Amino acid sequence: MTNIQQGGCRCGFARYEIDLSGANTLNCHCIDCQKHLGAPFSVFTVVPASQFKWLKKPVGFIAFSDTANRIFCNKCGTYLKWEGVTSSNEAEINAMTLDDPSSFKVDEEIFVRTRISWLKPLEGVPQYEAGRTVEEGSKT
Repeated sequence: MTNIQQGGCRCGFARYEIDLSGANTLNCHCIDCQKHLGAPFSVFTVVPASQFKWLKKPVGFIAFSDTANRIFCNKCGTYLKWEGVTSSNEAEINAMTLDDPSSFKVDEEIFVRTRISWLKPLEGVPQYEAGRTVEEGSKT
């Protein structure tokens, strides 16, 4: 069964369609996300690349490191998609750009070692000191 949804940027220039079947949604507390969004954490949803397609692709692009690129709308600045250099088989979208962002649940929290001190962990959600592809034993 599919769970097709759409999303896009604030001004409506960039649009995408995504099948959220089997999606994994994470709160990321890394410094890059905090600085990039000007927020305490980001919320992103990961699906196989085959479950994502641009309806109207944005042209904004920025790379903070050699490991990932961030795609954004160059008209309004909305950050839409994270593209790992070595993870082209996945689509990682800014979940808050879904037309209905209340339609998912958070499955994991990552980079909790840099979580803002006044934020509490989500109850019942696995917590990881670093990223989601970390060695065993980093789960808190």
